[in-house]
Amino acid sequence: MVTNINYLENCNKRQQLDSLLPTHNLIGTVSFPTRKSKASSTAIDNIFITRTKNYVINPHINELSNHEAQIIMIENTVLTNHTSKITTKRDINDQSILEFQLLLSHENWEDIFMEDDANTSFNRFVNIYLRMFHCCFIKKHINCQAISKPWLTKRIQTCSNGKRELYLKVRDDNETEHKLYYKQYCKMLTKVIREVKKTVLQRIHW
Repeated sequence: MVTNINYLENCNKRQQLDSLLPTHNLIGTVSFPTRKSKASSTAIDNIFITRTKNYVINPHINELSNHEAQIIMIENTVLTNHTSKITTKRDINDQSILEFQLLLSHENWEDIFMEDDANTSFNRFVNIYLRMFHCCFIKKHINCQAISKPWLTKRIQTCSNGKRELYLKVRDDNETEHKLYYKQYCKMLTKVIREVKKTVLQRIHW
């Protein structure tokens, strides 16, 4: 059960949270009331940050709620991009599929069919199936940035730049012949990109 923890009281829930935060190198920053009423004041709104950061925090009365906002300023903070450029993908191709089917066909399923308990039978089946699956379809680490647009060749980049230049020329041009040439150029470039994409994707899957 999730409960509000009032940081103005040294209660059991706060002690449990305070003992957990250091394991993640975190601290609470709010030590002033964040909710006030005629009968009481509490600090159930908090901001948790890394312990090594220097900070200044102050309340902000917004008059939109009985909960006050908090404004925190953290010194010398450098934002880094933690987005991983490496992804994991299973190598599933015609050869690995055939190998998987072959292993399944050679497996003796007698213990599963002879088992009276449905749960035990199912668990045995899943264990065998997953063991073969992980054996045949091995995980590979792939650089997302490297393969995000493998079809984008230098030739296509040059043609795309040419398309952009043509567009700027014909945008305010009333010559029908020029506009027609631009449309034909776009169709040709689209066709080339589709063909290159198809060829590159086939090579990746193989």
